[in-house]
Amino acid sequence: MRRDYLRTKYLIIGAGLSGLSAAYHIKENCLLIEANNFVGGIASTFFHNGFKLDNGVHVLYFRHKSSYDWIRNTLQVELSEKVRTSSVWLENSFVTFPIQYHLSELSFTSKKKSINSILRTLFHASGKRSNDFESYSNTTFGNYLTDIFIRPYNEKMFGDSISKMNIDWMGDYLPKYSRIKMLMSTTGLTDSKYGRNSEFYYPAEGGIASLAKKISDCLQAAPIFGSELMSLSLNTKTAKFESGLEINYEYLINSIPLKSFLQKVDDLPIDISDSAGLLKKNSTTLLHILVKGRIDKKEHWIYIPDPAIPFYRITIPGNINTLNCPDGYFAITLEFGGDVYKSSAVLKTSLSALRAMSILNDNLSEMEFHWKRLDCGYIIYDENRELALKKIFPFLQRNQIWSIGRYGSWEYSNMEDAILHGRKVAEQIIKQN
Repeated sequence: MRRDYLRTKYLIIGAGLSGLSAAYHIKENCLLIEANNFVGGIASTFFHNGFKLDNGVHVLYFRHKSSYDWIRNTLQVELSEKVRTSSVWLENSFVTFPIQYHLSELSFTSKKKSINSILRTLFHASGKRSNDFESYSNTTFGNYLTDIFIRPYNEKMFGDSISKMNIDWMGDYLPKYSRIKMLMSTTGLTDSKYGRNSEFYYPAEGGIASLAKKISDCLQAAPIFGSELMSLSLNTKTAKFESGLEINYEYLINSIPLKSFLQKVDDLPIDISDSAGLLKKNSTTLLHILVKGRIDKKEHWIYIPDPAIPFYRITIPGNINTLNCPDGYFAITLEFGGDVYKSSAVLKTSLSALRAMSILNDNLSEMEFHWKRLDCGYIIYDENRELALKKIFPFLQRNQIWSIGRYGSWEYSNMEDAILHGRKVAEQIIKQN
């Protein structure tokens, strides 16, 4: 194998949004290395015969105006603003999301059970806040909503019991709660503007991949593609890649999954290796279904808590942007927790469920299926995660390594967070010089 030797001041592993952002803000003396032949990481798009299909739900919402201004004005990415339309498949019908604020849409029996369980949470209102996810959900939304939605949905997605998870992951992923508003919603008094993405943005064309591509186009040096990290020496500060490339660096920024990155470090101390072994995640499998015809559903995405249905979420790309599908066709993307890649049994059960929901009908005979597996889908926030990271991150920084982004930081975060991670670490490293 041919060996190429390079030296750089800043080496960035992974051209996802955080790695791209870091390279953009560092500007010079920087090499960005990517294992795939495209940028964006999981925030990428599958292009096929006029379809533009993202890897799951990828929409933009902003906590910081500076993020919006950078994307819209500096990068010149045209964004369309959307008002979220989303539902939950529950009791063989569609209930507007979030269900805790649309209880009037439940059956009489379920509505009554929801009211009773929410009222019982009043006895816990003045107590100490629970840190495990199951207790938190029971004392916030009531046992009934926990049992019919929060538990089954999240256990399908994370692949672990919510009793073993803490609430550190939540941030604003669960809408803020109000017992009064939940109870009032049983009478139909509600609105849809709950949650972080009740209003969101999406690129006007090109799928979500257009964001990563735009950042990449603005870099002073293009990413080096097709180069998967194979090993890293902390002593010599040398990274070796499958392509034969060897790079000596001064500072390293990692944005690939933290656990995988640490497994590639040759001289990793035992205690750090043991800490890495405690980190848990669940893989995600995607199924893009391309269909000739039209779809009557108006939702952008649909949540599926039913344990008998293998997927936990449906995305309808053409409802997010009509340009995501060619004329005369529509697509749906299913997300599964765990590895069910190309499972014929799962496909059969999924198609049956889609027909039961009237999303597909028997007249739609021309369908095409495209599977994708994401080894690192969701991080598991259990009792070991924080303890492990408190050992790992200081060790890496002592060795001039920063691990950033959704998977590099080993966290549950969004695209804006990834961009801000890259900017923050770039500012921090540059300040040291």
